Amino acid sequence: MTRTLGLADGFAFWWKAKRKTFGEIRATRWNTSFRLRPHTTDYDTYEHVFVLREYDFPIPFEPELILDGGANIGMSALYFARRFPGAKIIAIEPDAANYALLEHNIRDIPKVECIQGGLWSASGHLRIKDKSADANSYQVEWTDHPSSDTMKALSIGEILKNSGRKTLDLVKLDIEGAEREIFRTDYASWLPHTRLLIVELHDRTIPGCSKALFEAMANYDFSCETRWENLIFFNRAL
Repeated sequence: MTRTLGLADGFAFWWKAKRKTFGEIRATRWNTSFRLRPHTTDYDTYEHVFVLREYDFPIPFEPELILDGGANIGMSALYFARRFPGAKIIAIEPDAANYALLEHNIRDIPKVECIQGGLWSASGHLRIKDKSADANSYQVEWTDHPSSDTMKALSIGEILKNSGRKTLDLVKLDIEGAEREIFRTDYASWLPHTRLLIVELHDRTIPGCSKALFEAMANYDFSCETRWENLIFFNRAL
């Protein structure tokens, strides 16, 4: 904590973590603060990004456009924004409570655009399957009946097209099984135009995720490596 936030803020954070109170965490080094909820998975999310440093691996280029799929409470968006301050980041999160915290936690970073919705293979509507799940484990499913409990379904191809750019420099997907649908269809509209792809698979809860991913990737020239729970693909053609 002190390595990340400095001595004073890191110690204050450690004391809150020890008592499991959390709340607002000062990050003077970053010219901001962020909030973690007690009795949730929020600290686990922070730990994965900033303590275990799951996204801290060499990237041989400076990303200009980053898609953060499954942004949760904004820890990955904060990390990418600090590491790549010139990048535009599009952060997608389906759950309303997580989304509110995401907006709060990146409020001082104007280059992050937040969208409440879920990634899918087509535009439409999604709903959360089990609202009693942990805050970092919400799964979504397709619905043909939009209501107050549904959110937008967005395709990655649509996001790339609307960005006005030709390339997605970095796509991070931690979307609790929705990757199965994303890699089944319509991936040709964005996958060959993606320089770096980071994916966490969820076959343990949604069988077929890895099959869909590797069948899609086999159509293109990507290298693959692993880090923590993530598969990391670099596009050799870009």
